[in-house]
Amino acid sequence: MENISSLLSRFFESQKSDTDTYFDVDEIVSLIDHFLDKDDVSNLKTAIELGYKLHSDDAGFKISLCKTLVSIEDFGSAIRLIEDTGIKKNKDMDLMRLECYCELDRYDDALTLINELTVENSAYLEDAVIQTAYVMNDIEEHQQDAYDFIVYALTLFPGNLTLKSELCFNLEIQGKTKEALTLCRELIHEDPYAAEIWYMQGRIYSLCADFEKAVDSLDFALTCIHNNEDLEYEIKLMKAYCLYKNESYQKAISTYKELISYDEFISSEVEPFLAECYMSLKEYEKAYDILKRIIGDESLEDEISVYGNFIYCCIETERRKEAIDILSEALKRFPISILEYLSSLNMAREQLSQSYIGKKNILRTGDLARKYLESNLHNN
Repeated sequence: MENISSLLSRFFESQKSDTDTYFDVDEIVSLIDHFLDKDDVSNLKTAIELGYKLHSDDAGFKISLCKTLVSIEDFGSAIRLIEDTGIKKNKDMDLMRLECYCELDRYDDALTLINELTVENSAYLEDAVIQTAYVMNDIEEHQQDAYDFIVYALTLFPGNLTLKSELCFNLEIQGKTKEALTLCRELIHEDPYAAEIWYMQGRIYSLCADFEKAVDSLDFALTCIHNNEDLEYEIKLMKAYCLYKNESYQKAISTYKELISYDEFISSEVEPFLAECYMSLKEYEKAYDILKRIIGDESLEDEISVYGNFIYCCIETERRKEAIDILSEALKRFPISILEYLSSLNMAREQLSQSYIGKKNILRTGDLARKYLESNLHNN
């Protein structure tokens, strides 16, 4: 088959000239995979329509279309198409069946299929069990179901490290940190250079507030990584957070700055903590610059702390009018929680309250802020 560049050129030329160009099944599948990977919905739809036109009865095309529906998480349409195909004892289709069953809360159907594959001694039973464990583990509201299934799966394949890892992850999510750490150590003993396991151990130590051990585990995880920038980013993000929690602010800042250079960088994951590190070091101008840039970003997980920290930095850098304006805006958005957050900060009462003296036409929210701050903020 021709390379993807030539295939795309022929595809686009046929669309431009509106001619009936023939593409075999493998070519259609390649086009679908390419457009799906590029998140090119318009051309993906065109490729699927072309596939229906040319190869509507071909099993390979149907399997590719099912994969597409699963990839875009249209599990209802995917399972209907899977069942309509009538294709049985096919690894790709059965793995997709299991994923759809789990995502649609059809656990009984998933277990029935697993039992059928067990009775048949299917060549891909182990893959099917791992797939089911992975998907069930990823559904937050069904962690106990996932735990029960993984324990059962380990009776079928007791030496499978992936299943043990999924069990460890399940225990971590459930907050069973002692059991999770015990299993994590077992996994490390069996595979001493698995970056994912060292990363998991670091996360679990962080849940136990043992940030020094967490950093040690994460550092070793970084030495085990081979050409996996996504995982490297996640590990460094966790490491920076643990350094921050351990009050190693300069080291945390260095790690956060490293993250900014990654393709995976997400500002809302990094910059609020970077600003707090600068605040902890009393470098308020640097914190102000960061918070000024991100305040109002709806992707932030904790907008209240960003608003509160920004107000704090405005005061510390003598931008009192800006503090008043932002506080008035914040009071409209989170009237109670922003006051609670501000009261937890070590701010000088006089600094804010004096900012209101002589201010004309104070809004009701501003008046509420003045009265609250005069009576509740802690003195330095």
